[in-house]
Amino acid sequence: MSMKKRYIKDKNELLERNKGFTAEIFTEELIKNLPEPLKKYLRVCGYMNTPVPINANVYWTESWLKMSPNKDWVRLETTQFNSVKPIGRVALMRFSSMPVAARDLYRDGYGEMNGKLFNLFKVVFDNSKEIAQSALITAFCEFMFIPGYLLLDSVKWEQIDEYSVRGTLADGGIEVSGIFYFNQEGVFTRFETNDRYYSMGKNTYKKMKFSAIVESYKMQQNIKISEKVKIVWHLPEGDYEYYKGIVDRIEFNG
Repeated sequence: MSMKKRYIKDKNELLERNKGFTAEIFTEELIKNLPEPLKKYLRVCGYMNTPVPINANVYWTESWLKMSPNKDWVRLETTQFNSVKPIGRVALMRFSSMPVAARDLYRDGYGEMNGKLFNLFKVVFDNSKEIAQSALITAFCEFMFIPGYLLLDSVKWEQIDEYSVRGTLADGGIEVSGIFYFNQEGVFTRFETNDRYYSMGKNTYKKMKFSAIVESYKMQQNIKISEKVKIVWHLPEGDYEYYKGIVDRIEFNG
């Protein structure tokens, strides 16, 4: 099966499970138990009195990947779907400079990284428990992209100060934690965690500090959404920025 067909199959399976949930409306009553920085974020970005997302298609204008700290950036064509109930994420990435396609998946405690050349020859395949935890964290750092996640019973929030909140997420037998930071305006600026695994090669992993950073926002109708984002590993030898992209639009409740 081609990477695209796998992506569509995974997306459709998550959409089918979404049908059991009715989208609520963001109201002050609904968000009353959230820490104040999360409430302010929802208000500032215009989510109040709009439907709570139970899923989203994220479309990227451009995206880039650096396979290792010493390699050059490679341009990607990225298609992405996130499910809130249940927590799920599937992304299809095609390399512009070579006939390679890759699919990342998280669902029900299972994570998978799968890449093929010409849709035939396996380039990479990994479904280890470390990949599952890392894939869950990828979805976790996108909680502000798709704010329906904020209301899940499976995430516990602890306000640290006026500008930061710690979240602890449990799903599929995996528990991870990270800190979400906000600026004075109230918008989300970065996510940090020490619970993601960095590949050391040959199926060897080590937990490293990891950040997802939002550098700018854009208006999508009346909602302010993330625009320029980058992903950074904080390695002992220095920071390694390995992904960057620009969001075109986010379609909620597809």
